[in-house]
Amino acid sequence: MFGAFHDAGYKGLYGGLGCIDIKKRKTIPTKENLMDRMNATELAANQFRMTQTRDKLNREHIRDPQQAIRTHEQVGKEVRDTILRIGGNPPEQIPPAGHIKKVAQRIKNSTPKLELNKRFANNSMV
Repeated sequence: MFGAFHDAGYKGLYGGLGCIDIKKRKTIPTKENLMDRMNATELAANQFRMTQTRDKLNREHIRDPQQAIRTHEQVGKEVRDTILRIGGNPPEQIPPAGHIKKVAQRIKNSTPKLELNKRFANNSMV
């Protein structure tokens, strides 16, 4: 049931698209984790959807699996409607971000952009 529950949240937020359909639309390989390819805006929308669903399930004491699935989809729709109402792009239209592992590697291998003045770098500020 967890897969159906999780997919219901995606369907609400992504205008009816489940995880597999979102990956196809964004040309993300099937084996990749969808969340590993989200930019900050899309990731935040999904985390908001998940936390609000969790809170609603607890607040309303929802224990029935089918009702929980419907609730997750409804919360996803509410988040989507809010994004659209304030003029944001629907999440299915946000291009996929670089894979999180590649981004982490790029940051690790990059030269820091901030350089300290030698006077401060060699002296203790304590």
